[in-house]
Amino acid sequence: MSLRHALMALLETRPMTGYELAKQFDVSAIYVWHAQHPQIYTELRRLEREGLVAVVAAPRGRRSTKRTYYLTPRGCDELARWVETVQLPARERDETYLKATYFEFGSLDGARRQFRAHLEHFQLLERQWQAHADQLRRRETELIRRRLSRAPSAAHEAIVAFKVHVYEGLVERARTEVEWARRGLKLVDRLERGSGVAADEPLARPRPTRPDSR
Repeated sequence: MSLRHALMALLETRPMTGYELAKQFDVSAIYVWHAQHPQIYTELRRLEREGLVAVVAAPRGRRSTKRTYYLTPRGCDELARWVETVQLPARERDETYLKATYFEFGSLDGARRQFRAHLEHFQLLERQWQAHADQLRRRETELIRRRLSRAPSAAHEAIVAFKVHVYEGLVERARTEVEWARRGLKLVDRLERGSGVAADEPLARPRPTRPDSR
């Protein structure tokens, strides 16, 4: 359900077409909530049906129509309700950690490749999240400037501080994942020295099971 609230929060800054909204999503909310553009358009249609956003349609050329979405009073109420509702963290569903639990069914080289990919992925995310936090702190993004222009001055510090806090938390999370991957690489090196198994061979192949014949 969080995608709809992210879209409504973006529309709170200004009316946008679906295209503009998707582009704005890609430079802001995408850092904390992944969604593909078809999902965004589908959710916009739901929001329109529910009266949380409305549309102004205008001709664009001879055969097309430009649809501009804006947040309705009902949408404002829903956005405020969502923010006030306590949200517990989601239960874990991490395929990388799940797979690492069973690395013995693969080779040490395979485990090493996975840890390296994990490390590089989170090193990249750490740089991206840190850069975005710095931009927010300096109030340089288009979205933060627009949001500040619409908000009372007494709220400006909180608007910036909460967002910076989010991205600093993501940076810390990325650093934790980088360190986990580094420890994983050291673990693979240690296991390779003592396993007696070639690095490109599975440590223990999966074997089929059969029910007890008794």
